[in-house]
Amino acid sequence: MRASITATLLLALMAAAPTASAGTYAGAMAVDAVRNSIAARDCVTAVKRLKSGLENEYPEMALLAGSMYENGICVKRDWSRAVTFYVQAHDAGEKDGSARLVAGYADPANGPDVAAALWWAWKNPGALPAYCGVSTEALADPDRFVAELNAWPKDRLAACNYIVGVLATIAAEVKYPELASSHGIGGDVTLRFLVGVPRIELQRGQSHEYELVGWVSSDTLRDRKTRKMGDGFEAALSSVANRALARYPHPGGIPADTLVQVQFSFGISHVVR
Repeated sequence: MRASITATLLLALMAAAPTASAGTYAGAMAVDAVRNSIAARDCVTAVKRLKSGLENEYPEMALLAGSMYENGICVKRDWSRAVTFYVQAHDAGEKDGSARLVAGYADPANGPDVAAALWWAWKNPGALPAYCGVSTEALADPDRFVAELNAWPKDRLAACNYIVGVLATIAAEVKYPELASSHGIGGDVTLRFLVGVPRIELQRGQSHEYELVGWVSSDTLRDRKTRKMGDGFEAALSSVANRALARYPHPGGIPADTLVQVQFSFGISHVVR
């Protein structure tokens, strides 16, 4: 049981690996050292190395610290401290910092805080459907932002919190093209999030057929031909998609044909319909 728990926790750390845009070689090596200590179940050394990396102000170490505090890995779980480190990582150029803030604020385990989740979600313009939009003025004024959300009906707040939570969890954990490169795959990948079902499908390259990669209940598959995953790339995406869907309770009342489409193309861009 202990080995199983350790493996599960390490998934969070693997997802918090540094990105090339903001990271440094020294920072990446420092992060690897912390993760190796955790894998060896040596929390004393892991925390010591974590503190050293934070003192050196490595952005990727702040991202890792946020993940450790959010998940209670070698430290006491503390969402407030995780937020501090995620903001620090974001401000230093680690884009995953904002995605992890969205995912965490949307998580019922931390509230949820819908206003904070949506505020950080809108740090990436175009990543959300218009249904979850606010005025341009509100995006620059937190007080006005909250005031506009307070005028929304509860079902709209719940639906948007669910959408941003699932999308942010996937964005924070999927490292594309790193993930694709490790499986010898190039080109682009499109994820279709059928919010009302809920279901996530994958289209790779120029293929015209979508492969099912994420679901909560097998009952939703009875009307579809299930295809076996072709390689580790689909399996990895499937794992992330299932964790994202399982993390947030489905609010219900969302039309079954509601679609959010996200394109991964050597980086992440969002196309919403």
